Amino acid sequence: MPSLAANLPTASVYLRQLKQLLNTLYQPAQAGDSLYQSMQHFFKKEHAQWQKLPELERSWQQARQQKPEQVQRERQRYTQLSHQLEQQRLARLERCMHWCEQLLQLSEGTTINETLTRSARILGSLQLLVPEQPHRAIEVQFSYKLIYKAVLALRLLDHRLKLQQMPEAWQQLWQKRSGVSESNGDCPFREQIQLPLLMAILLQDFGQLHPDAQALLTAPTDKLDPLKALTPDERVQFLAVSQQACTDLLKQGLGFWPYQGNDKTERNAHLHSQQQRQQWIQQLLEDSQQPGAGSGNLLKVPQVYASIVMPGRRGFSYEVLPKAALLLKEGVKRQLYSAEWVDQLLRITGLFPQGYGLAFIPPRHASQPKDKYEFAIVNALYPEQPEEPHCRIVTRNLQYKNTGKDCIIAVQQNLYFRQARKQLEIVPAERLQHILSKLFADHEQRFLRQLLPRCWQPNDFFAQPAHQNLWNKR
Repeated sequence: MPSLAANLPTASVYLRQLKQLLNTLYQPAQAGDSLYQSMQHFFKKEHAQWQKLPELERSWQQARQQKPEQVQRERQRYTQLSHQLEQQRLARLERCMHWCEQLLQLSEGTTINETLTRSARILGSLQLLVPEQPHRAIEVQFSYKLIYKAVLALRLLDHRLKLQQMPEAWQQLWQKRSGVSESNGDCPFREQIQLPLLMAILLQDFGQLHPDAQALLTAPTDKLDPLKALTPDERVQFLAVSQQACTDLLKQGLGFWPYQGNDKTERNAHLHSQQQRQQWIQQLLEDSQQPGAGSGNLLKVPQVYASIVMPGRRGFSYEVLPKAALLLKEGVKRQLYSAEWVDQLLRITGLFPQGYGLAFIPPRHASQPKDKYEFAIVNALYPEQPEEPHCRIVTRNLQYKNTGKDCIIAVQQNLYFRQARKQLEIVPAERLQHILSKLFADHEQRFLRQLLPRCWQPNDFFAQPAHQNLWNKR
């Protein structure tokens, strides 16, 4: 069955919008421009040119003591480079801000419930679309995983604001957002909190493109290995280089929006606002490297969760993705992450990631035999119990359907858990083999190793346009 990415014209309008967000972040070099390529260009070319600019300015000033034609020549060298860097900076800043706006429009609704549904849809779609091939690890990191953690960060922020656990100034802006149209660019919460948060997430990843950081991923073969396991010393060096690169990218690669107008008071207010935004982004980036309970967890905790549940690392196994909660809590015990922030993120996600495929025993009357299982896909955030996800049923009587109902799958029905699998262990092997042949019609050998699968991977199911609307109301 062809993948959705390879068959984009048949995808839904929504998934084409999501694919556009992904392509804005990353495309293969031969396919066109992307933010990934733009950030690479900054570090490979523009970064050195920004360091050269003060030198050219000094040469121009010193040339004033010499012949007029030399003054003109030095001034022209300075102004040409300055103009070139400024145009590249503004183009990059505009593309970053446009991407942030597009993500907000795709993930935010006019009500809390609509926002949660939209966010679940993005997270689930990413899980169902993401490639697992190792040679696509860079694409996963700088597009799929980046969007995934950005959406989680937005929802984690809302969660803490609802609990009144963020600074008072943030709480006031959040309260004022009520009734503001998503298309209204004057929403203070959007401008002062959400957009800078998304910019910080972009910088957190793209700072890793600094040549010195990339060199740590290429040694000793001189071939980039994004999955390379760094030694503790290399890890410290990698983070230090990336952190400084984030700062350079923030100040030189993106910088401020220029003020357009002639009012001095407005210009000063605009400059002050831009400085505050930049300072907050810088603080977020710095705090994300420190364990504790600060706002840097808006970047850190979603980043760790996304790194566990999305492919792009060695040892990735789809079956064990629900163990993300255990891994996060283990990190809490080692004082790597804040217990409070981890608990709050897991309250949003539950045990099973969005888009995860579950095999479950359908409810039966006491007199009916329990001799089969069906398939479902996790499709909502905030489960009432973390181990009992809200799902869309996608098979009935061992046949795939696109008109299934939503349900909450209890532990005793979910084949991920031992107590559910025990109920089917008495079913003859021939019957279980028959079920496998019906449900795994595409012969996914990785699941045929066991007669009772703990889960199923619904990527091929989702690749069909008729099966892509798992989040509409039933």
